Amino acid sequence: MFRFLIFYVIYCLSVNQLTAQGINGIWQGKLTMEPGGCFPEYYIELQIEADHGDVSGISYDYFDSSRYVKLSFWGTASGGSKVVRFAEKQILSQQIPEDCVPCMKTYDLRYSRENNVESLTGEWVGQDMGTIAGCPPGKIFLKRAAKSAFEERRKRATQVAQVCYVDSPVVELAFYDNGEIDGDSITVSLDNQIIVSHQALSLSPIRVQLKLDPSREHEVVMHADNLGKIPPNTALVVLTSGVKRYEVLLSASMEENSSIRIICGKQPSSDSELRN
Repeated sequence: MFRFLIFYVIYCLSVNQLTAQGINGIWQGKLTMEPGGCFPEYYIELQIEADHGDVSGISYDYFDSSRYVKLSFWGTASGGSKVVRFAEKQILSQQIPEDCVPCMKTYDLRYSRENNVESLTGEWVGQDMGTIAGCPPGKIFLKRAAKSAFEERRKRATQVAQVCYVDSPVVELAFYDNGEIDGDSITVSLDNQIIVSHQALSLSPIRVQLKLDPSREHEVVMHADNLGKIPPNTALVVLTSGVKRYEVLLSASMEENSSIRIICGKQPSSDSELRN
């Protein structure tokens, strides 16, 4: 009986260790998709953090290092059955073809180890971002990796084009192509949350309504998806809030983003403002 108890305790400790620590780290492999997706097969990297059955981390769905979607995820791991279940919850950044729509995926994976090779395999289902339509499901196979495929990826610097002071937290942004319509496409984020995804600039504005927190500063960042026919990627942004109106020229490249900082409060006398 005593030996049985010792064996049981050792077993429980090993299961807990697998759940909390064994799947921590970087996993890389391939993700397949049934007909109808943007790519029938592409790569995926999971950066997993597990703690007492809770799982969270970052996923990279990518065709190559220049075409990818970076997302955050969280879920659970059950050590007894070696099952890991989690769902992608938020897009952090993306750079994919204009005709592709990011798919928010839910994974059902199993951990295994054979001949000192660790793997996570299973299936996934998903839903296209911003719609109720499901994206074609598929399978996934991952192995543990020593380092991230995106470790050396250079982050783009962000240049603040203008600081805008507003009296109302309700703000509208309208993005126009500046000058000749040359195929510029942009992704826009507000405080690191994507609000415009891979939309082409034209004479017809891309309009975005914002409700800001008046107690803090906000930053709207324009990311160039491409450079169009005439570099750099430029947009004329018309910002309106109450009776105030700003016109801001944003210019972004593949090395640098361009942004507008928005502050709810009194405008310094030195700030330049354009009115109707």
